[in-house]
Amino acid sequence: MRFRVFAAFLLVTVLFPVAQAGEPPRVVTADGAITEIVYRLGLESLLVGVDTTSGYPEQTESLPKVGYLRALPFEGVLALKPDLLITSEQAAPEDSLERLGRAGVQVEKLPLARSPEAVLERIVSVGRLLGEEDRAESLASELRSKIKHIQQASLARGNQPKVLFILAAGNHSVMLAGEGTAASALLDTVGAVNAVSGIQGYKPANREAILASRPDAIVIAESTPGQFDIRSWSEVERLEAWQSGHRLVADSMMLLGFGPRLPDAMAAVNDVLSAPSNVAANDP
Repeated sequence: MRFRVFAAFLLVTVLFPVAQAGEPPRVVTADGAITEIVYRLGLESLLVGVDTTSGYPEQTESLPKVGYLRALPFEGVLALKPDLLITSEQAAPEDSLERLGRAGVQVEKLPLARSPEAVLERIVSVGRLLGEEDRAESLASELRSKIKHIQQASLARGNQPKVLFILAAGNHSVMLAGEGTAASALLDTVGAVNAVSGIQGYKPANREAILASRPDAIVIAESTPGQFDIRSWSEVERLEAWQSGHRLVADSMMLLGFGPRLPDAMAAVNDVLSAPSNVAANDP
């Protein structure tokens, strides 16, 4: 029995040695926002793989993909011989993560970020894990200043506009974003309210609910450009907010990722809420 335990330990040590002092760690990220943070910190040279939610910046396309955040394969991650896996509490299955830990991979699950402050804390956490906490603090400070400026502008608006938030994502087709979603959390950051009441999570788009929402603005998050086809959604097109130009169609990861592009997402939504009528933003 002792021999088998020693042999297993020896196998792990030989195949996946801990990064030696002075050697950069081999890092895998499994969360699009976390991957973006690594790039914004200028530490992308540490990455040896990312998950399929990591599509920004475009340089991520050249990295091996280890699978989907919520279905991480043990073998797929281990094959890249990482020292460190940085992911979020959404990562699954737990069995794969535990096996990676037993195989010598340092697995770090960061809390879900659904507020500006949580985003900044996550940035500092990533910097700390990668040995660049000062650089991360500097980035967090820069983003905090931008976020504060945008929120001051939203307060100056003096009202709480209602926003219809639509998600067009892959095989899930078109969904309405209800309460408890990243979409609703984004609206909170700019002093807006969700125009769809009584819905929790993302639900298949209901044409009657769309017409009844009577929003002041419409935000559409696309997983790929052109995913939302307004020609198939006359109910959306008939809304006064659409006709007056208070609409935004943008990348879903930018809008919903709650990563270092959060100020960009907030500014884009805030601009639509403040835009004069008949001035459209990012029309499909």
